[in-house]
Amino acid sequence: MPERRRSRGGTGARRHHEERPLGGFLGELHGSGGITAAVALVGDAHAVVAADVIGLAVADPATPATVDTRFDYASLTKPWTATLAIVLDRARVLPLATRIGDVFPRAHERLAPRRLGELLRHGAGLAAWAPLYARCKTSGEALELLLSGDLLTEEGEVYSDLGYILWGFAAEAAIGVALARLFEERLLKPLGARDVAPSPGPVADVAESRLSNEREAELASIGGVVVPVTAEARRGVPQDGNARFLGGLAGHAGLFGTAGALWKLGSEWLEPRAVLDRTCVEAALEGGDRFALGWWRPKGHQNAGPAVSARSFGMVGFTGGGLWIDPRGSERGGHGSIAVLAAHRTSSSFDMAPWRRRFHRLAADVLATARSAVAV
Repeated sequence: MPERRRSRGGTGARRHHEERPLGGFLGELHGSGGITAAVALVGDAHAVVAADVIGLAVADPATPATVDTRFDYASLTKPWTATLAIVLDRARVLPLATRIGDVFPRAHERLAPRRLGELLRHGAGLAAWAPLYARCKTSGEALELLLSGDLLTEEGEVYSDLGYILWGFAAEAAIGVALARLFEERLLKPLGARDVAPSPGPVADVAESRLSNEREAELASIGGVVVPVTAEARRGVPQDGNARFLGGLAGHAGLFGTAGALWKLGSEWLEPRAVLDRTCVEAALEGGDRFALGWWRPKGHQNAGPAVSARSFGMVGFTGGGLWIDPRGSERGGHGSIAVLAAHRTSSSFDMAPWRRRFHRLAADVLATARSAVAV
């Protein structure tokens, strides 16, 4: 967990600390029955200014979550994947401009000319999702299905798990190294993110997820594929069926980690110093209305809300977590803002969006109060 910033005094700062605004928010969220556990964290590029936790990491035996509990990141894996892709691009190991057809000559004619970077911007033409585990017997068959053209769409820019999955396959094929090892050696270790790992299993600091696969079964049925609904508790194993099928880690899901590690990733994007640089961050964030490389933009995203600026970017995970980064204020001597919610929700029908919007408003207030206290 990153070090908390200390106030230099003032009764207002002490009162704010005692009121625990993040704790109150988490208490209401947990009381709604929508989550089993969560960690909320607010900071900027230099420090965490507030953090709180609620709920049980494990139901039986009852084990309270802590700020160091690791959660299933689900789609919060995507910005980690995009960051790894930038690292590989900077090292000229796997350029983002590489054509898919250069890695996989057998790729469909519509897919072959697309660039690897387009996969990470949801612009390569692949559909949003497919139950690869129900349509294929092996990961090799899944790759062939992705390359075949059967999963291409005519809908234009589509938020796509499949694009990130294909990028993971491409990285492994082009470099000859397993994706998990690429993460560890090229990103997690250099970034100092020791509390992030793919599918760690039921170890002591990992929260269980009791979220069923009901949503996957519903989506699969639209395409005429039957996926049995299961509601088993999982601990250290991805809730996402495709990530489990592909060995516990794919480009779109499979990482587990703490709220503090998400803050560290956000800090690197706000003020690059370990694995990124300012030029590559600006390139990743430029262009497009809805998507940057690895991130959502606030335009049209129901989880962002009015508290974030037009320059902000973020991502949410199906299991309940979210990370939103706002550079606003950096040009005036500030260090931007980072709002992290690491959580496991109880049901896919529980709508996290209004809670996330409320959290972003609260995060802005908490950070403003902390900055005022430091200035006293």
